[in-house]
Amino acid sequence: MPESVIYMRGFAPPFFHQVLDNGQMKEDLKSVAALPRNQITGLRETLTSAAGFLDPNTLLQLIQTIICDINISESVQRTLRALAYSDVDRFLEMLDTETPEVERFLDVESLASLKANLKELIQPYPGLKRFRKAEVLATITGNSLESLELVCDLRPIFDENRENLEGLMPYTRLHIVTTGVDGLPVSFEAELTHKQVVELAEKSEKTKKKLLVLRDKIAAWLPDRLPDLPLTASPEKDVSDVT
Repeated sequence: MPESVIYMRGFAPPFFHQVLDNGQMKEDLKSVAALPRNQITGLRETLTSAAGFLDPNTLLQLIQTIICDINISESVQRTLRALAYSDVDRFLEMLDTETPEVERFLDVESLASLKANLKELIQPYPGLKRFRKAEVLATITGNSLESLELVCDLRPIFDENRENLEGLMPYTRLHIVTTGVDGLPVSFEAELTHKQVVELAEKSEKTKKKLLVLRDKIAAWLPDRLPDLPLTASPEKDVSDVT
């Protein structure tokens, strides 16, 4: 009998305290604080007018049209993805109330610059809102597939005395692992007949054709409206890294 597993749910720490415990985010905020006002204004105008979905790669590319330094661009990208417009006012208030913690990585002048820059930089950009909505819709129904394996096997048939092999029976085992709602893996297996394997292959080919038609139609009807997500990635293209 398998051993019991106990896991506990809890509240995630507030974003502000996640920042204080994250060395990378501290460095990102220092980079944002050092940005000149003309770059902040350029970023805001560029991101506001951006069409389609601001996935991580597209977002970084647009940032680099304003900021040439790749390290600073990546800091701005991570900040934009981590801090939503609905959280910015509360975050700025926390910067004032948690002064000792903040002063450990920002001096007074940098803190004032960070607050002013975040206030202008963090906006409800339509492209970023669309992508965040797409991220939610990609996972809101069904479990994410972690792995799918088709294993061919042989089942022996013995005589009554279990001394002689009288036959062999080939079959296929379908093994699927998904990510459950609690983030833990959920697996199940099914034994398939040869006929069912053929049917599965035929249905897979039909599905591939339908997906190609749908992608072509989306490109024609709504250019730049296919979000770059693991759920939508084509076999020929690697999905952008989410950072």
